[in-house]
This record gives sequence, C-alpha cells and structure tokens, in this order.
Amino acid sequence: MPNDVDPPTPDGQPTQAERIEGSRIISWLDEREDGLIAELRELVDINSGLDNPEGRGKTLDVLQRRYEKLGFTCRRLRHDQGFVHLVAARPGKTADATRVLVLGHVDTVFDSDSTFLTFQREGEWASGPGVGGMKGGLVVAQAMLGGLAHVGRLDAFDWVVVHNSDEEIGSPTSHEIIERLAADRDVCLGFEIGRPSGAVVRSRAGVGVFFVTVRGRAAHAGMDPHLGASAILCAADLATRIAALADATLNTSVNIGKITGGTRRNIVAESCRLEIDVRARSAAEAERVEAGLRAICADVHVAGTSADVFGRMSRPPWRRTAASDALVRHFQDVAKDLGVTLEAEDTGGGADTNFAGSLGIPTIDGLGPVGQGAHTHDERILLHSLITRAKLCAISLLRWSRPDRAEA
Repeated sequence: MPNDVDPPTPDGQPTQAERIEGSRIISWLDEREDGLIAELRELVDINSGLDNPEGRGKTLDVLQRRYEKLGFTCRRLRHDQGFVHLVAARPGKTADATRVLVLGHVDTVFDSDSTFLTFQREGEWASGPGVGGMKGGLVVAQAMLGGLAHVGRLDAFDWVVVHNSDEEIGSPTSHEIIERLAADRDVCLGFEIGRPSGAVVRSRAGVGVFFVTVRGRAAHAGMDPHLGASAILCAADLATRIAALADATLNTSVNIGKITGGTRRNIVAESCRLEIDVRARSAAEAERVEAGLRAICADVHVAGTSADVFGRMSRPPWRRTAASDALVRHFQDVAKDLGVTLEAEDTGGGADTNFAGSLGIPTIDGLGPVGQGAHTHDERILLHSLITRAKLCAISLLRWSRPDRAEA
C-alpha cells in the first residue's frame, strides 16, 4: 500500500511508491527470462497426462519446492480415485490483506505414449506438451509471486493456490476443493493460456458432459427383424430431439459428438451410446437443457427400447459481473501503463475459473503466456510473454491492494 508520505493521486493512478516498486519488479523479471524458460522446460519435459499419475506427482513436487522457497505452506489432498492436488497457502500479515486465489492445473491431454513429449525452442516460440495448457501459466504465476516477493509485498496478500491434476477431464475430484477455497476470496486469477491475440478471459460458458446408453433387442435382420428392437433407430430419434434443445439466441449449444452402436450389419442393434457436450451461458439454461435431456430419454419412441442418462453439468457458467469487469478493466489500465493493449473475451470453453466466477468472486483468466494450438501437437507459446504476463499480474495486484481498488 502507498506510504504516508505519498501525495494524493487521481483516482486509478499509481502512487510514486507503486511506480517505484513496479519498476523494480520489471527489472527483476527482465533479468530472469532465461531462468523462467529453464523452469518451463523442466515442467514440460515431465509427462503429466491422464495415464501418468507418477508424472503428475513429479510436477507437483517441482512446484511445491518452488512455493516453499517463497514461504508457502504446502499440502497434498489425495482422492480415493487416485488424483492428488496441491494446495499452497501463505497468510497475509494484516487483517485487511487482499485474499487471492490462484488456479492452475498440472495435467495435460498428452498421455505418456504421445509422440509429443519434449520442450522445443524455435526462435521466439516454444512448443511442447502443456507448454501453454497450462505449464506456461504455472511459470507465470510463480514469477508473479517472485516479483512481489522481491519488493517485499507478498505479505500484503493472503494467498491460496490450487494446482489440481484432473482439470482436463472436468475436475471431478477437485471442483469441491476449488469452490470451498474460493468462497472467501477477494480475487481469483486463472493462468490458462492467453489467446493468440493476447486477450484475457472475462467469462466462460458452463460445460455439461452427458452419455446416453440405449438398450434394444437383438435379432437376425433377415430372418426375424420383427423380433428385434433397434437401439440405433432409437438413438437416432433421441439425437434429433436432444440437438433441438440448443438455442443459438442464448448461445446454448448441444452437440452430439459421438455415436457408437450395433455389432454387425445383419443384426438388429441391441445397444447404442451417445456422447453429448452442452455449453450454456446461464444456470437457468444449463438446468433447462439437462432437464430436457433427461425427459427426452425417459420418453423413447421406438417400441422395445429404453435409454439411461449419465453425466452432469461439470462446470457452472461464469457470467460477467460488475466486479469481474472492474478487475478486467484494472488489468487493462495496468497493461496500458506498460505499453500493452489488453483485450478481453467471453468464451465457450470451460476451466476451473468457472467455479470461482460462478460464486461471484471477481475473476480473470487467460493470464498464462500468449500462445496457440492448445491441446494439439502444434501447441506453442511466445516465450517473451512469460515475462510480460508476470509483470502484468504482479503490478496489477500491487495496485489492486490499494483501498480504492479493494472496494471496486
């Protein structure tokens, strides 16, 4: 916070003390670019795909050592499904310390048998599994903390960090942890990959994952077709009716992404399965679609068949609020002061920030390095954006801790 000798400044303008501290953070980070790239290489070269719990554990080990050097207390939360999550905390030193939640996952979509396994550098770009989604973001988050520690400002905040290992499959074992720890936070920062344009994220659609299993009755298609009940015909009818639940005017999408069923050409299909993706911008829309899907499956139109639904809205909608918009504008003001144009986007993609944002916590995401091709073998980031994002986050928090910002 500004000291007592700082002269008054116009609303929203940094004090002289904040400018000096910001300059020191900038200089400190500029000197550490090679070190941050080395830290990123270490993380990317550890495979942490869904099939590799040992690799995910090694990634958490590396992160924990770095947090402990910054004075954080770390603990591992283990789920009976085998997933392990890291929670790092560092209490503030004052009662009015800004309470910050930092989110970032260690799992990637690249399993241990992938051909995309190592960090590669080509000029200003770096590629590798999870280099953007989201090991680059983990490096940015820790660089932000290091910059604030350098100027003695970590104690101005009450920190809680969650690094989960199941985000890529919808955070089934960690979402309750995130929601519980988010409940009393003043600010939530998400470090998913920044958009190719450099934009950050200010809202996300809710995400639903559903599976419909259709059961019919097998029979020989030539000799006894009348004895059969086709699960495929039932599934086709269900798919048409389920897809009609979408509402483009409300940005609600319902995608039948995969259908599998039957055994042979000349056998009436005994079973069929549909995989469905739902995106909804409001809780009311999410509830409408889920209720509609279950009602449709309870009312099959092909005699002799039945259908069951498994799944849920795995991520609630994170809608724009005045509080989150104020946080985004603040980051944009700081970016402008740093000579950077910072746009903000609303996206249909889900992430762990959905859980904090849906609770009304001022939230911003996409603070990881600027990149492209996430979840593909072309995934890559602009290396210098590790530094620019760390500067943006550290200085934005530095100024957000002022009383006028805390009340925004």
